[in-house]
Amino acid sequence: MIRAALAEKRVFQSWLDYQEALKRAIRPLLAEQLRHRPLPGRRTPGEVAEHIVFGRALHLHRALGDAAATVVQFISWNDVDAPSRSAEEIVQGLELTWQVIARSVTRGDPTDEIPIGADGESAQVVWGLLDHDLPHAGQLSLLLRANGLPGVEV
Repeated sequence: MIRAALAEKRVFQSWLDYQEALKRAIRPLLAEQLRHRPLPGRRTPGEVAEHIVFGRALHLHRALGDAAATVVQFISWNDVDAPSRSAEEIVQGLELTWQVIARSVTRGDPTDEIPIGADGESAQVVWGLLDHDLPHAGQLSLLLRANGLPGVEV
């Protein structure tokens, strides 16, 4: 296996590990834990988790258009009047957005360009997803740990 293929496999596995860590952190949360607002005007853990799903959906829809139709429903999660979601709904959003990410990133030959992004900027699309997800996962982890709960642990 060539070095690039090994690196790609390791990066994708790390991304999958992160995805699973997000789900592990969110899945057991009760509605009260998701809605706990430690500071006025700041997001709750549930709002942060919903925002991660929203960000993925928006980014995928912009990059893939109709190929990301299954995740368009999550774009409304960031609306001001959107209802709070349960842990199960958030995990489902993470799973559905991940399916689109995985399907897009892993198709084709390892020597091919990553086949996402109609504009030909595939690496930028992948980086955009990670760049949005990771800081918010850190934010979520801090909120959870401040409440004595396990954080997002990879």
